[in-house]
Amino acid sequence: MDRSNFNYLISLAKNNDAEFLTVFSEIYPGFVASLKMINPKIRSSELEFCAMTFLNFSTKNIAQYTFVTVRAVQVRKNRLRKKLNIASDVDFNNWMRDQILLSPHGEQEQFKIVTSQK
Repeated sequence: MDRSNFNYLISLAKNNDAEFLTVFSEIYPGFVASLKMINPKIRSSELEFCAMTFLNFSTKNIAQYTFVTVRAVQVRKNRLRKKLNIASDVDFNNWMRDQILLSPHGEQEQFKIVTSQK
């Protein structure tokens, strides 16, 4: 993945831009597909939230970028844990990043490049 694409994606997330999920899905199509396989009823707002956790944004950052409280982000994580059957002893952000490794689209190489750029 081109570094400028990744920086653009981060910029969209930080600005709570409506285009964020679209661009994220283009860069990581297997991630959204993986979550939809687990729960086909997952909403786009939930996918956007999951995408932010995939990018390893902290709870505080997600709250800041989406203009909600830290508590609201924590509640959302807990609701998504239930919806996606994520055990409470599993790190939420790590679980999200693992979805790309499990995706049928073989995006492992992109994932390695992105995490090394952080």
